[in-house]
Amino acid sequence: MARTRSPDYDNIQEMILGKTAQLFASRGYVASSIGDIAAACACSKSRLYHYFESKEAILIAMLSGHVERLVEETRELVAQNPDPRARFIAITRNFMEVYAASRATHIVLLTCMEFLPPAKREELVDKQRELVSHVRNILKALESDANRARGRINIDTMLFFGMINWAYTWYRPDGAMKPADLADHVVDMVLNGCAGERSASAQAASGIKAGVRH
Repeated sequence: MARTRSPDYDNIQEMILGKTAQLFASRGYVASSIGDIAAACACSKSRLYHYFESKEAILIAMLSGHVERLVEETRELVAQNPDPRARFIAITRNFMEVYAASRATHIVLLTCMEFLPPAKREELVDKQRELVSHVRNILKALESDANRARGRINIDTMLFFGMINWAYTWYRPDGAMKPADLADHVVDMVLNGCAGERSASAQAASGIKAGVRH
């Protein structure tokens, strides 16, 4: 007879994913065993297997959920914000809020993708390409004639993701600059340059709702 699910099955799964993300982020995927995961979750290995069939299954669920959340929320924000500047602010804020709230999972995404099965890895890479495409389209709509002539849209797009994706190496969301403030600063740097004055769009950012609650 199949074992029945407990009423808090989903909550326990989320707890396991969160604890394992912290473990993978600090120790690495290869160096973390099922026994280590069970210890981090304060449960037996047999209980752990009730929720996930393997360490690989935990990694798949963790990274799939993280990327799919980003894609779904980005699609929603694109639909909600027809103005490209407002769209750029909302999307950047959402990226930073998700990264700050799920820092360990984000680190695992950036450092452990190679351990996914090839088909799943390619699936997530395709979804990441969609995120890149959304930002590229926004920057293309906003680029100046001079920048268009230089053909730097792809460079600007990847510089943007370089700034936000690797901010985890130094940024602490509990510091003086909150995720939304950091997002607005990134928007200013991308649209105005390091020496530019604070843009009107970022000044008005407090009146723009990101549209997604966490």
